[in-house]
Amino acid sequence: MPLIFDSLYLTASLLGSPYLLFKILTSKRYRSGLDQRFGIIPERLSSKPGIWVHGASVGEVITAKSIIERIDEEFPEWETFISATTNTGFSVAERNFSNKNVFYLPLDLSWITEKVILKKRPGFILLIELEVWPNFLISAFKKNIPVIVVNGRISNKSVKAYRAISCISKDFRNSLINEKNVFCARTELDAQRFRDLGIPGKQIFVTGTMKYDNIPANIDKKISKGMAGLFHINDDDLVLIGGSTHAGEEDILIRVFERLSKTCPNLKLILAPRHIERTRDVSRLIEKMGFVPVLKTEIERSRYKWQDTKKTIILIDTVGDLGTIYSLSNYVFVGKSLVPSGGQNMMEPAGLGKPVIFGPHTFNFKEEADLLLKNDAAKVVETEDELLETIEFCIRNPDEAKEMGLKAQKVVNEKRGATDRNIEIIRNIIKN
Repeated sequence: MPLIFDSLYLTASLLGSPYLLFKILTSKRYRSGLDQRFGIIPERLSSKPGIWVHGASVGEVITAKSIIERIDEEFPEWETFISATTNTGFSVAERNFSNKNVFYLPLDLSWITEKVILKKRPGFILLIELEVWPNFLISAFKKNIPVIVVNGRISNKSVKAYRAISCISKDFRNSLINEKNVFCARTELDAQRFRDLGIPGKQIFVTGTMKYDNIPANIDKKISKGMAGLFHINDDDLVLIGGSTHAGEEDILIRVFERLSKTCPNLKLILAPRHIERTRDVSRLIEKMGFVPVLKTEIERSRYKWQDTKKTIILIDTVGDLGTIYSLSNYVFVGKSLVPSGGQNMMEPAGLGKPVIFGPHTFNFKEEADLLLKNDAAKVVETEDELLETIEFCIRNPDEAKEMGLKAQKVVNEKRGATDRNIEIIRNIIKN
């Protein structure tokens, strides 16, 4: 019953209330969208049937883009609207879907989820990847609303968790295996794990990974050139980008940059931390290490007066610009991988044909990392010295670096097509 989950959530909230209250009072991140999370969301007024698309964070929201565009194009009689869980996901959704209703996913309390579903009146719910909140799923089931999972992936740990929840809640189990639900899995392994949860095989399809369909093969030259001008990057400059970096990686990149600059004075470094709330810490680190941090927002507001660009390091403190930033690069290091945190998506720079380098800790993107490495389309480095040697090799051997980037782009292009397969399934659901 939903009361089980309501009781668990409220107990956890009560126990953690001092911490939560402190965070709400001191952090804008925790205050953002608080009213919407409690279900204070405008009612959907359109008479069109609705499709509620949910993406938890940035990656899922970006993945949703291609399928939302296709639905809007093929089925203009339907209205799509988007929810996100995280602040960064919400910001990217607002940017990418400025003409649509974007809101925060409500807290998973039964009376809140039921109220929001009544306000939004979706014909079906489209979940990107898989973010199953028990009360949300049960509320949809009670209202006879099908749930379609696209780009579905599920870990063995999640299978165990959902099994445990199914044991204590018959409502959750029934809502999960609802015959109207459809699961479009990324791989056969994901499909088997869905079957292991008791979901009938006829409701499960292996359609591949949609993220490849959203990866641009190029960036508009005017946009890329404008960004290069903004950052004072000249045609003969070489650009190293540290993308989605985490604590412990920026200092490594700065030291590598400092050493390489001695023999390659036209090398530029751009750092794009994964979490922009770390901007102040990274900026202080840059200063501590003898360089000048230049924030993207400061440049855009004309607050920075360029002087000795050899000592500057550009620091990206905005969300959603990484694709364009990558287009400026000659070499890309993808972060969260030299520290044991699981890596970040390395396929975005790969799709642009850039030489991609990452550390050994890529367990969150194992499939992607293995695919690139198997095709000699990326380099993995274990240490700071190996990172230095790899970038130095690319600088001295531009043809081989370019070839590595082209191989990476080929890998991405060959994996495209999942959106078409998912749309075919959605098309059949809409028409029936």
